[in-house]
Amino acid sequence: MPNRTARLIIAAGIVTVFVFYRAGRETGGSKVVDETPASVSAVDEEETMALHDEALVWDAHNDLAYRVLYEGLDMGKRLPAGHVDLPRLEEGRVDVQTVALFVENFLYGQPGQPSRQARQLLEAMLQAIEANSGRVELARTAGDIERIVASGKVAMPLAIEGGHAIEASLESLREFHDMGVSSITLTHNVSHDWADSGADDSRWGGLNELGRNVVREMNRIGMVIDVSHVSDSTFFDVMEVTEDPVIFSHSGVRAIHPHRRNVSDDMLRALAENGGVLAVVFVLNYLTPEYSQAMAELRAISRPWFRQVPVPEDIDTRIALNHLNASRDWPMEDLPSLDDLLDHIDHAVSVAGVDHVGLGADMYPRNPSPIGIRGAEDYPNITRGLKARGYSDEDVKKIMGGNLFRVWEEVTGGR
Repeated sequence: MPNRTARLIIAAGIVTVFVFYRAGRETGGSKVVDETPASVSAVDEEETMALHDEALVWDAHNDLAYRVLYEGLDMGKRLPAGHVDLPRLEEGRVDVQTVALFVENFLYGQPGQPSRQARQLLEAMLQAIEANSGRVELARTAGDIERIVASGKVAMPLAIEGGHAIEASLESLREFHDMGVSSITLTHNVSHDWADSGADDSRWGGLNELGRNVVREMNRIGMVIDVSHVSDSTFFDVMEVTEDPVIFSHSGVRAIHPHRRNVSDDMLRALAENGGVLAVVFVLNYLTPEYSQAMAELRAISRPWFRQVPVPEDIDTRIALNHLNASRDWPMEDLPSLDDLLDHIDHAVSVAGVDHVGLGADMYPRNPSPIGIRGAEDYPNITRGLKARGYSDEDVKKIMGGNLFRVWEEVTGGR
């Protein structure tokens, strides 16, 4: 068997193969990038771009922070392979890009480590924003977003992904808010000290009393509550407690694909009553059951091998390798397309209403993306697709970002 170092190199080599494949897609090395869904081909280009420019375009979830911290990349330059950087955002006329500070699940239960990683990511993003201050600014509130977008810059709210980052402390919650975090995804894939995840065993049957206090405190200080990743019971507990609208920052709909990360019609109706927004995700295995099944088959082959790779003792090395290896187990054929994404939007609109739907891509930098959406540069294709499906200009503007702005305005105001 290979020694520890060699086995880590083998694992990293898998990443390298994918990076070259992805680069080929983006430079025409594969015909996949040239495939454009028929839904976007019959719309007047001039009218579409005028509408796209008039809309406030907002993506509610992206993992750019990992590239900035663990790859040391400058988001001001066109980054190799990925989906989001300032050139791509500018090319796609994206006005607001929420960046997630994702806290690894394995850190839960290690005192000090979840908050440490969140602070590292936060500091890295604040430095990256400052280094590109002529093109982007940190946005804490709706008032900030209006001002920044009016100045011609990209507004960039920061959101913690994984409530275990606050380590069961309301004081820590307030500190992150004071440092510039405007939203928190209550869980990721681990049920923690105060809330259950949809990907883990139930500990509390939803929220416990501390979790209810977290929701109340977020209401009080003006932080946006994000319920992607939480269990159904946690979601409905949040609905009982919150006085503010909430968001799913990156989820799909179960009626199209019954994935645990997607949202039921009952949840959509409750979200509409709350005044919240489902930001529809672009992640391929959340979009179609066929692709999800193909991914499961690949994972069944690869996971027994990866389990044999020794876990690095250094926490930062482990996190960086997790990030660099995120490209494994993604089938390269029969990728879902923009039309599949639009199907999720259509269903959410039909159940919750057009005032409660937005965009939350979660396009991780090393994974394939839907055909028709290489990255943020292709967001005008979503406007084209919505118009091709008969949405009015006003409804397109709501979906592209107006609904998310309404939630931020109600929750954060000008604070």
